[in-house]
Order: sequence, then structure tokens, then C-alpha cells
Amino acid sequence: MPPLKILVLLIVVVPIVAAGLGYLGGSQIAPRPDAPTTPAEPAPREIALGNITVPIYRARDVSYLTADVTLVLKADGLPDGSALVPKLRDETLDLLTTLADSRLLDPGSDAPDQIATLLERGLSDRLPGLQAVKVNRATPFRQGQNG
Repeated sequence: MPPLKILVLLIVVVPIVAAGLGYLGGSQIAPRPDAPTTPAEPAPREIALGNITVPIYRARDVSYLTADVTLVLKADGLPDGSALVPKLRDETLDLLTTLADSRLLDPGSDAPDQIATLLERGLSDRLPGLQAVKVNRATPFRQGQNG
């Protein structure tokens, strides 16, 4: 009967042991799941507001400044829809008017970088997702001087 014991050993026990060893070996060489990654931050959105013209009142003189403004905003949390651009444009127009009334805007100024810096400072409190303000062009012009 020894050949029968050897046969049973080969048919039953060896496959069970081999299966167990294969399972343990496979679990050791299987790739581990990666650590959870943070989702990538969406790219900022550039919203062109177009030309905004504000009057600059001085003694016996009214001049105007037309600025082509683009706002760079974080994409997350921005409402989409038709009300976004008018709201941003109104906030920018209001701030430009305030800057003109407070004499921070020079009637002859056409320095887009200076205007962009002033707008960025003023709009950062009003627009929480603001990253940058670009003034693509600033054009001053005068109209109707009284003598």
C-alpha cells in the first residue's frame, strides 16, 4: 500500500499545499493600492470684460479713461451662467469710478500696469476667487474743456 499513499499524497496533498503557497506568493507580489491623491486644481478662467469707460472729473475739465479689462479667477466655485460677466463688470466699473473720484487715477494716465495693480487690490475683497487682473489697454481722452 505504500504506492497508494504516495498516489494520494500526490493527488490530494501536493495541490492543496501548492495552492496555498501560490496564494501567499501572489499576495506578496501583487501591487499595493496607491495612496489617495488630491485632485488636480482646475485651471483658472480668464473672463474678458471688454472696454470699460469711466469719467474723471477735475476742476473745469472732464476726461475719460477707457480700459480693456480681463479678470483671472479660480475656476472652482465660480457660478456659470449669464449673470456672471455683468456682475464682474459692475464690480469693476464701480471700483474704477471710485478710484477716479478719489484722484488715484490720473487723467493722462495710460499705464495699464498701474491700473491693474489698483484694480487687483480693490477687487480682491469683492471677488473671493480673484487671482489676477489684466488691463490689456488703457486709453485716456479729454472732452470739453471750459476756459
